[in-house]
Amino acid sequence: MDSALLEMPKRVGRPFEVGAIGALDATASGETRAIKRNDENLIRQLTETLDKQLLGVLSCRTAEEFGSARHEAWEKYFRARRALSDTIDLLVPKNAVETMRVATMEKIAEDLDRFRNVLFGSEISEQFEFTLWIVNRIQCVAQEIARSGQPRDRDTDSRLNEDFCLYTAWGQFHYDCILASMKFERPIPAEIQPSIRDGLRAWVNASAIAEEALSLRLRSGPQEGSEFFDHPWDEEDQELLESSMRDLNVDCSSDL
Repeated sequence: MDSALLEMPKRVGRPFEVGAIGALDATASGETRAIKRNDENLIRQLTETLDKQLLGVLSCRTAEEFGSARHEAWEKYFRARRALSDTIDLLVPKNAVETMRVATMEKIAEDLDRFRNVLFGSEISEQFEFTLWIVNRIQCVAQEIARSGQPRDRDTDSRLNEDFCLYTAWGQFHYDCILASMKFERPIPAEIQPSIRDGLRAWVNASAIAEEALSLRLRSGPQEGSEFFDHPWDEEDQELLESSMRDLNVDCSSDL
């Protein structure tokens, strides 16, 4: 059983917006015309706080050290990540956020090609590449949920939302670790790469939960032509999904 999923916290507080903006500078796209200078400085300060948390765990040399550092950093990371998300939501126009998101995702893809087998190995590169697609898939499903009205079963929907917040937060932490590695060109020690790779798998669980939440709102289930099914779901994706979903039933004994 993957240690990164076993060591997940049992619950998280109020969630933050998931996606690319995190360890990378939120204004890296150069689209700062819509952001006031003071607001831009505040966003940079919050990003620097995140960077410190992430660089701290990336300095670990062994999986055991990484687990301990992650445990210690988790609460501060979560609060900083949520503060950054809330600040961007309050201060940055939504059209500018989308422009920055697209530009940031393009930069991430370029950096991944550049640093593959330089800062980290092929296994973590492939998992991260798959995660980029999963994150986009989740965002598309979320848009569909927002257009689909109320769920048939509110209690089930509430439980799914709680699980979704937990898995996205956990996945985002490991996602941001890789972004920090590329941003600062900090190699990830070989012994902690499996822990980060396994932590990324939480995104697959989050994707399955999001689609289950959508199914509560669609009488006949997702339509074949829906926009979030624009990427073929092959056997390898299904195998990864099934292996991750088995972990949904794990009784997580750690409460970070």
